[in-house]
Amino acid sequence: MDAPARRAVPPLLLFGPVIFLSAFLLFQVQPIIGRFVLPWFGGGSSVWITTLLFFQTALLAGYAYAHLLSGRLPPRAQTLLHVALLAAAALVLPVIPDDALRPAEGAEPTTGILLLLALTVGAPYVLLSTTGPLLQRWFAEGHRGQSPYPLYALSNAGSLLALLSYPVLVEPWFGLRAQAWTWSAGYVVFAAGTAAAAWWYMRTVRPQRDQAPERREDGWDTAPRPAARQVGAWIVLPAIATALLLSGTNQLTQDAASVPLLWVLPLAIYLLTFILCFSSDRAYDPPVFTFTLITACIYALFVLYRPFVPLGWQLVIYSSVIFFGCMSLHGETVRLKPHPRYLTLFYLAVATGGALGGALVALAAPAVFNGYWEYHVALWATALVIVVIRLGEIRGSWSTGLRPAVTAVSMLALFGFGGMLLGNVQRGADETIAQVRSFYSVTRISERVSTDSGLVLREMQHGRIIHGIQRVDPAHRRDHVGYYGPLSGIGVAVAHYEPPEDRPRRVGVLGLGAGMVVTYAEPGETWVFYEIDPTVTELAETYFTYLADARDRGVTVEVRHGDGRRLLEQEVAAGETHGYDLLLMDAFSGDSVPVHLLTLEAFDLYWQHLRPDGVLAVHISNLHIDLSPVVRGAAAERGLHAAGVADPGAGADVFSTVWVLVTANEAFLAAAAPWIDEWPERARTPRVWTDDRSDLYGVIQFR
Repeated sequence: MDAPARRAVPPLLLFGPVIFLSAFLLFQVQPIIGRFVLPWFGGGSSVWITTLLFFQTALLAGYAYAHLLSGRLPPRAQTLLHVALLAAAALVLPVIPDDALRPAEGAEPTTGILLLLALTVGAPYVLLSTTGPLLQRWFAEGHRGQSPYPLYALSNAGSLLALLSYPVLVEPWFGLRAQAWTWSAGYVVFAAGTAAAAWWYMRTVRPQRDQAPERREDGWDTAPRPAARQVGAWIVLPAIATALLLSGTNQLTQDAASVPLLWVLPLAIYLLTFILCFSSDRAYDPPVFTFTLITACIYALFVLYRPFVPLGWQLVIYSSVIFFGCMSLHGETVRLKPHPRYLTLFYLAVATGGALGGALVALAAPAVFNGYWEYHVALWATALVIVVIRLGEIRGSWSTGLRPAVTAVSMLALFGFGGMLLGNVQRGADETIAQVRSFYSVTRISERVSTDSGLVLREMQHGRIIHGIQRVDPAHRRDHVGYYGPLSGIGVAVAHYEPPEDRPRRVGVLGLGAGMVVTYAEPGETWVFYEIDPTVTELAETYFTYLADARDRGVTVEVRHGDGRRLLEQEVAAGETHGYDLLLMDAFSGDSVPVHLLTLEAFDLYWQHLRPDGVLAVHISNLHIDLSPVVRGAAAERGLHAAGVADPGAGADVFSTVWVLVTANEAFLAAAAPWIDEWPERARTPRVWTDDRSDLYGVIQFR
């Protein structure tokens, strides 16, 4: 067959759409499967970070497969094996996790998440991830002399479109199971397109193992193998970029909500830097991006030292740091890209760096650090690498007299920046009694003297948010302080709810904190806490006396470990419903919202455990998100009344709070009427979140 006949179909019209679709599916499945996984493992930001670690590792496996396949097998064997594996991977579709993979209570979450992902989406994802390097290699062999690297930019464009379309178009309009089925159908289309590309490759490229290779004028056969130092740079630079992405995402989501809207923005920016760097050699200007990176680092210090910056500005600052940092790191990586003959080795090294960076943030950092300090390390490592590269360049281009001065100033600035980051890590260390990091959060116990009462206060802090406070003086240990003042939602609920049949109250609480809500408990009552993090319980029992004092008063106090919703579901399945008079939902980590605890299905579950005339008290105080429309929407959907309670606080020890009390108890509402706020006309429209759909756009507060 002559060349014109072999190339009757323009290869770009075949390879381009297949590579674009594979990249789209590759990144569309990440938020889809993340939505399935989050509720099963508590909904925290660490769940998403661990999910990203899996996808980085699966990407590495796919790139390693592509490198070995293209380097060890002749074209015919490559295509037959690859198409067979694509068909085999389709057997696990649709990508909907089996209920048998739900974690057992007390199980180690990281291993559970990785196993679930491997069994649910591992095979299709690995085969999808091979497409970029493998098909680019096939294209390069069939069209020698034409660079395949623009196809990598096209691949990243597909990834970017997948990420941006998910929170804007897919999540608001399609249910979760519909998303999974649609994605699975897309995989079948992709597999068919890849089979067509494989047929073109097999018919176009002569079997290299059967015929002697020819010398090409394009230098394909004589291209020198990359040096070990160059390969090392391909690994280190992407590793730092990935660490910056994941640690920055962790910083952003721990105090807002671990939801697709805040997942995809940093990841989309990360991909955008790949697109820009690979699409044109002129996209990355080293001096310009060095200057912008310096500016971004200054703003990063600002938001670290001023943690209560509005969410809109946090998004801008964290996104800018990720963009300028990753542009610098990926730009330097692309400047070192090899001849297309070593394309799969290049992508394998880049993927190795990505997986290494993910492992450092998701696995190593929690084991080494007792706080979220990996972001500080990633920032400084980014600055260090870029400074070293720039200093290496001036050695050959600047005059001898200027080199020492520039080097000295650069190193002073670098170490000054490191000193500022270290100062932020050690900030408040003199007040800290204990600090523990678990999979779910960083919990800090500290003491300070109140500026209001003059009493010593002991505090429990998650992230930047105080989740427990107690006056140390024995005479004041039972004071109603923090978020649980007498005029708070729980204060109003306890004061005005009358248990029927003159019996002691039964109260359920989702989220323990320091246990300070139990100050309202009276002898004979039963209070059951549902706490996902055993570390929090240990700290509450060790450093606070709320639970012990309540037991001493004759209160039955029980703490059950696990995700609150999962535990309540298991109790219903076992025929154990409690008939709670009051059920409190206060299960935040930092200021992060556990979305799966606010869906309509969750509210239905709560009412299976509440008495018909009981009260559900939902604590919605939040710096960044207005949850009142969600609670009001669920209440209206079930014909219940949602009453707002806004407590202005009382001094420095009793915080201002916003609660919503949901009930059908008219007598309770009448008794509590003086303390209940009616929703103003300007209040946001009620909206209903379900397990299938939860749109954050309508409730987020950027200012």
